[in-house]
Amino acid sequence: MTMAARTESFGRRVRRLRAPGAPWIRVACYASSIVLLLGAWQALGRSFGVLFVPFTTTMSRLREMLYDGPLLSALAVSGKLYGVTLGISIVVGVSVGLVLARMKLIAAAIEPYIYVLYATPTISLVPFVSVMFGFEFWSRVLVAVLISIFPILLGTLEGARSIPRQHLDVAAIFGSSEGQLWRDVILPYVTPYAMTGIKQSIALSMVGTLVAEFFLNPDGVAAVLLQGTTTIDSAWVLAVTVLVAAIAVVLVGIGELIERYLVRWRHTAVG
Repeated sequence: MTMAARTESFGRRVRRLRAPGAPWIRVACYASSIVLLLGAWQALGRSFGVLFVPFTTTMSRLREMLYDGPLLSALAVSGKLYGVTLGISIVVGVSVGLVLARMKLIAAAIEPYIYVLYATPTISLVPFVSVMFGFEFWSRVLVAVLISIFPILLGTLEGARSIPRQHLDVAAIFGSSEGQLWRDVILPYVTPYAMTGIKQSIALSMVGTLVAEFFLNPDGVAAVLLQGTTTIDSAWVLAVTVLVAAIAVVLVGIGELIERYLVRWRHTAVG
């Protein structure tokens, strides 16, 4: 068999595997990466001693913290802050993005300050927030929102501004009212952009929650992490970190499913 024939035969075999089975290939690659990561973690943990414990030790400590430790109550406290932060980020981010895109005078007055806030490290604003608003719940919400809102706001703004002019012209020709224009043209076009920002904000809201708890009256998951850090208990810290990362992955996955439901036409078009 010639080299060209062998290459062609191999190409056909690859296409036969990929055509009906692309999803399982992605799952297999993802599972393989997880197995490799956990194997490396286990091997390194046996080499570093108390500074970096193996995966099995971490999972054992996580089980103890969930059943007998402070982790569940801490998750409830942080979950409330996280839920309020994400909700405010979505509502305010989408609303402000649409307003700035549709009202040029307001955008000219406000948009520069949005980019100033976006470029400013949020941690540098924490002292001002604490002095002006104290250390209570809504102060922490403000800090967390400042960390998580910008992907939604800027994504929505970019989506609304990128609507092709001919779409709006066709709606005007058919006599669409302002409400119909929003319902039939603007919102469907902007939704994919907004959902991309929301998926980023799902993870950033968790980061903002932990940052706000660390620097403003530590409680919740941040307090548990600080407890493990001060006692130099790496299994404790790694267990909390793994749980937070797993929750973030699940929540981002839920966001992906919601996006697929809301913009089914896009996934149908691109395959």
